[in-house]
Amino acid sequence: MNKPYAIIFFGFLAVIMGIGDDKTELIPSEIKLTIGFLAIGYGIYLIYRPKEKFTESSSTSERKKTDKKIRPSYVYLGIGVLTMKLTQYLITNNDNILSFWIIIIGIIGFSISLYGLKIFFKERREKKESGSIE
Repeated sequence: MNKPYAIIFFGFLAVIMGIGDDKTELIPSEIKLTIGFLAIGYGIYLIYRPKEKFTESSSTSERKKTDKKIRPSYVYLGIGVLTMKLTQYLITNNDNILSFWIIIIGIIGFSISLYGLKIFFKERREKKESGSIE
């Protein structure tokens, strides 16, 4: 997998899924947390690793491959999923009554995730129109 932001996103997802008790789950939460932190670390390494040095005679296509633009869609998707997951921990013993703030936080997380999806598909459309689809 050559996409560091996707690796970081799925690392955050694994960390989120690892939070909490694992009474009814097949995979223990410690393993999920470990895999999540390892994926986040590997994704950060892929972003900040030493880049290849090019000479003046290198083609522009090789230079474009090393110039990675930060994709904000992954950030918005991660924050939205984290916010929606937060509502699970706000519900107390009385599960029948939903608090006003739990509903608001869930709606905010859902809207941030939708905005991230909108940006993601916009980025893909721009890449497709420019001819540099991955």
